[in-house]
Amino acid sequence: MITQALSPSQCAADIMTVVPAVTRFLRAGIRSHGKPHLSLSQLRVLYFLRRRSQSSLSEVADYLDVTRPTMSAMVERLVQRGLVNRISNPKERRRIILTLTAAGTAEMERVYDAALATVADQLAGLSEVQLQQVQAGLAILGDLFDEGIDDGLTAGQEASKE
Repeated sequence: MITQALSPSQCAADIMTVVPAVTRFLRAGIRSHGKPHLSLSQLRVLYFLRRRSQSSLSEVADYLDVTRPTMSAMVERLVQRGLVNRISNPKERRRIILTLTAAGTAEMERVYDAALATVADQLAGLSEVQLQQVQAGLAILGDLFDEGIDDGLTAGQEASKE
């Protein structure tokens, strides 16, 4: 079998085609498992705060690549739903500290686990070799785009480590 060398442009085009499809799949799974109107962005806020408790509004906004006013509105909705606590920093009055409530932690874990199971079901038809190829590709992309899994742990292992 003759294979042609791939160019970075060809890989970039494939990434830009596949990533939105995966995102749509995840969004649909989250909608079916989350509280009414729990968006993918809101789940990402909850997930970020689980990993980095006591983060500032700016840190979460930077992670989601949204403006501070957009993040402030999103956090306000999560606070009203009892999923996030917003605390003023006693040392820096202008800095707001965000933490998950017990309900926020439980909801994030419930929706994350359900979405994880949905993705696993989608991957169930792949061979061991294909699963290894997917994992290797994700590791490369994670490292390349600075979203690699910390310390080589999966999200589930990370939660049990804390």
